[in-house]
Amino acid sequence: MRPRDHGVMHRSIPQYSLYGEAIQDVDERFLHVESIAERSRLHDWTIRPHAHRDLHHLLLVQRGGGTLNAEGEEHTFGPPALIEVPVSCVHSFEFRPGTDGWIVTTSGALMGRLAREHAPLSAVLQEAGTVPLTSETAAEIAQAFEALVTEFRGQLPARRAAAEAWLTTILIHTLRRKLALAPDAQRSGGADNELASRYRALIEKNFAKPHRVADYADRLCVSHERLRQACVRSTASSPLELLNARRLLEAKRCLLYTSMSVALIAEHCGFEDPAYFSRFFARAAGKSPLQYRKTQSRRQRDS
Repeated sequence: MRPRDHGVMHRSIPQYSLYGEAIQDVDERFLHVESIAERSRLHDWTIRPHAHRDLHHLLLVQRGGGTLNAEGEEHTFGPPALIEVPVSCVHSFEFRPGTDGWIVTTSGALMGRLAREHAPLSAVLQEAGTVPLTSETAAEIAQAFEALVTEFRGQLPARRAAAEAWLTTILIHTLRRKLALAPDAQRSGGADNELASRYRALIEKNFAKPHRVADYADRLCVSHERLRQACVRSTASSPLELLNARRLLEAKRCLLYTSMSVALIAEHCGFEDPAYFSRFFARAAGKSPLQYRKTQSRRQRDS
């Protein structure tokens, strides 16, 4: 069997450290803060599709608005709002001129450590999207962002520890706001949330292998039923739905940003039979892989 080239997926997707800057390894405690306007203004308020190998974004939009495109899904936002962009997510922004607020960029390692220390926070770190805020919540989060900026720009003793503490506070506010907006089925307990988070981390590392859900349950040392309960309670999705969603996401990335054949994409996403992969994709996306590639390519040219 041909060896899988897992590095091929992003070869035509620009990758940066911070947007427009050459990619480089980052310290595991990397944390950077800047205003939305100071970088976006330089690029005429348009941040083109790109990804970050090991960086996570949190944005607080206080003025203006625009559109986030994350993995092909559009999210329109206006103030006040929080925006989450997880590690390796292919994303772009169209900001309205004059949009401002704050953007915090951290290493995936730092976010991962905070999630391990505070398990419920993992729910904040896994999916791109926008979170509308009430005026009261926006004021509380703005105070935390401003305190984080003060620590980031200052030279006070233990500034790194203080900055991480304010980052944790921002994540807690984000989590609580997401839970307030979520259906009751997604208000999960700590044990369920932790198990679902460990499962999703395993998926991220192994989705390109033809593993079954039972294989993942074995790796996690739990029964298939226990894993199912945790995922449904925590995410409102079954383990198979979460696995298939990650494979579908990878397939869409490949179709949008590479010239890989459907057969190679199938293999890259953990499917041993290209015909089965094509049926799977058509059921999930409503189009065959080639139709999806053609439609999205046309849409990008016209935008």
